[in-house]
Order: sequence, then C-alpha cells, then structure tokens
Amino acid sequence: MKSQPDHNRITLLVVREAGRPVRQLQLSKPLALVLPAAAALSISSLVTSMHFHASRSIAELEAEAAALSLTNLRMEMKAQDKDQALQQLRGQVTELSEEAESIKDKLKSVNELEQQLQSLIDKETEASSGSGANKQTSLKTAPAPLSGTTAAVTGSIAASQVGGEYIAVYPEDHLALLRETRDDFEEIRSMLDEMMSSIATTITRAEQAGRAEEQLQAKQALAEQRRLAPAVIWPTQSKTITSSFGYRSDPFKGTSAYHSGIDIAGSIGDPIYAAMGGTVTASDQMGARGKYIIIEHSNGLETWYMHLNSMTVSAGDKVSKGEKIGTLGNTGRSTGPHLHFQVVKQNKAVNPLNYVEP
Repeated sequence: MKSQPDHNRITLLVVREAGRPVRQLQLSKPLALVLPAAAALSISSLVTSMHFHASRSIAELEAEAAALSLTNLRMEMKAQDKDQALQQLRGQVTELSEEAESIKDKLKSVNELEQQLQSLIDKETEASSGSGANKQTSLKTAPAPLSGTTAAVTGSIAASQVGGEYIAVYPEDHLALLRETRDDFEEIRSMLDEMMSSIATTITRAEQAGRAEEQLQAKQALAEQRRLAPAVIWPTQSKTITSSFGYRSDPFKGTSAYHSGIDIAGSIGDPIYAAMGGTVTASDQMGARGKYIIIEHSNGLETWYMHLNSMTVSAGDKVSKGEKIGTLGNTGRSTGPHLHFQVVKQNKAVNPLNYVEP
C-alpha cells in the first residue's frame, strides 16, 4: 500500500562537497517557519547591540576629546597668565630702572646745591673773620679716638649685644619685592624733593645775607632745620649698631635667620625715646621680645621697641616724638643689653635705616 505524503513536514536537502552524500533533513512546518524568524531576530539583536556599543564608544571618545580640549584650554590660559606676569615683571623692572636714573640725577643736583651752600658759607665766614668781628662761636671738642685695645674690647662687647625673634628664611615673591622697591623709591624721591627744596631755600637766604650776623643766623637756621628735618629720630643715646636688618646667622642657633629690625647696644637703664609721635598700642612682656612697646603713627608706620628694662607708657597713651617711653634692658631672647628697634610698614617689617640714621 502506498504511503501518503505528510503535508506538515518540510524536507531540506543539504548539498555538500563533491564526493560526499547529500543530507536530507525533515523539519516540521512550524519549526521551518520559526527558524528564519529567529535568525532574523538574532541578526537584528546583534545589529542593535553593535549600534549601542558603537554609540557608547563614540560618546566616551567625545567625552575624552572634550576633557582633553578643556585641559588644553586651561594650559593655554596658564601659559597666557605666565606670559602676562612676565611682561608685567619686565615692565616694572624697566620702570624701576628709570626711577633709579631719576634718583641719581636728583642726588647730583642735591650735591651741587650743597656745594653752593658750603661755598657761600665759607665766603661769609672769611669775610666775617677779615672784618674783625668780635663775635665768637663756641665749638664742642670731639672726643679722642679709642685706643686699639679699648676699641677691640668695645667691639667684642657690642657684638654680643644682639637678639630678636627667630624668623625662618623663605624665598621672596618677586612681584611683591618689586612693589616694595617701588614704594621705597617713591619715598626716596619724596625725601630728595624736600631736601632740594630746603637746600635751595637756604641758599637763597644765604645769598641775601650780606653781613656776618645774617650769615650766622642763616647757619643757625640751617642747623635747626636739619635737626628737625628727619621724620624719625634715633631712639637711643647710643649709636652702636650690633646687628643689621635682614638675613643673618641666628646668635642662639647659628642657622640662617631673618632679623626684622636693628640691634642697638647700650647700658641697662639708658633712656629709650619715641622715634615718632603716635599712639601706644602695646606695652607688654612676651617670651622672645621681653618687655616691649609698639607705637602706631599717623603715616601708617609702626615702631617696635624690644628687650626693655622698664616701660613708662601704657597702651592707649599718646606720645610725642622724642618723648621717653622706657629704659634699655636685656629681657627676652637677648645675649646682652641692647634695644631691638623695628619699623613696620603695612604689616611688614622694613629696614629702619631707610627712615632714621644714627
């Protein structure tokens, strides 16, 4: 009996290489329909997955590119800032150089004015001597110089009269140093202007003084003017400086340190005077400073006095230039009797010798 064909099955013939038999696969019709759909779905899923990974990779690459671009922009900005800072530094150096040349010219003018003044004074002095004037001028006898042995002993004692707070040395910022130097040049220029004006006025008065008495008055006026001219007076009777402002070897540790003032040798009990008029903001005692006084002045400066033996003023007191405020001592971090004198400008210690001379 002949078998009937099964319409629910599909026969697939697989033809392989030559010499190999043909394989026959029979699949049910539903399975034959599902297989292509599954294959299409798999391919579609694979394509979707590849597209997703490609999109994510592209997004990551774009993010990295943006980050690199931002980093590059920051580096360019830093380079630009450095270039601007360098240009600013060069400009300030040029300005300071021009300022220095201007100050040199003014110093030459001051020297010429002083020579003119001295020439006028010498001429008037000779004229007064030739006319037989009876007026006499008393001169103070200068003290005899110290012998070699005495001078050596005095120098040895003075060298041991130092002290002050220990301040470690750190590199200075160049721009800040330039700004400070510019301020110092401005102050020097102002002082030179005042000196030139003062000397020119004195020369004019000296030229108008035709008699010996008038010349003597002019000389006395000049001496008084010079005495009152400094804005800051020397704070002690002693003129011996044992340690200068700036970098030095610390007297206790022997290492490099920054000395924020000058040390002036003296004897315990010597009077200490206010270098300028102002208001006492501190009159206290502290470890390294010992007994100390701080005076605030109207021109924005402060003067500090350390290692005192006693203090005659209190915080809040008003003092005048030259007024006694205490006595010299050896308190605090000190190797011998001396005064640590310090000038502070805008909360920063500056060299006191820029404002006062022994």
